[in-house]
Amino acid sequence: MPDVNVVGAGPNGLAAAVVLARAGLSVRVTELAGTAGGALRTEELTLPGFRHDVGSAVHPAALASPFFRAFGLTTRVPFIIPEVSYAHPLDAVRAAVAYRSLDRTADGLGRDGRAWARLFQPVLNRLDGVVALTGNQLLRWPDDPVAALAFGLRAVGLGTELQRGILRGESAQALFAGVAAHAPGRQPSPATAGAGLLLAAYAH
Repeated sequence: MPDVNVVGAGPNGLAAAVVLARAGLSVRVTELAGTAGGALRTEELTLPGFRHDVGSAVHPAALASPFFRAFGLTTRVPFIIPEVSYAHPLDAVRAAVAYRSLDRTADGLGRDGRAWARLFQPVLNRLDGVVALTGNQLLRWPDDPVAALAFGLRAVGLGTELQRGILRGESAQALFAGVAAHAPGRQPSPATAGAGLLLAAYAH
């Protein structure tokens, strides 16, 4: 009988199993699917030779994850990082586009370009501190108070009615709303805005 049973061999289950095993516990991982990987799996779901992502196709936090960094994920797994990080449709023809380049994204947002750059450049400058804050430092004094302040002020601004005065055009609003909607909860709110802020920062 193992010390710990981990149910699910997705990235979170496997990460938990590794941490527990390294701490000296015996661990059993149980997975219902035929292969490990959870939502990260890729399978031939339709026709032979056509491979599809089972759950998620984009993993913005993987390269910034302290856990994956500790195990050399970026040196062991080839990541494809496209020029376009994500897009949000505006109608049947037009879409707002977030490029890997913050400057290029800002250029495409017209009158909101400068506001987009002002929102994200300070977060990008201290992204390690923001990742640490949102990952496990919410209940203690942050290692990087400047990063915490920059992130917190922006989350509050974007998570309240102040948002309308920060991002005015439909492209910038759609681009932000698309990532903020990944977090459950009332929209707008500081919590969902914080999630959107972090995801959009990863995109750049």
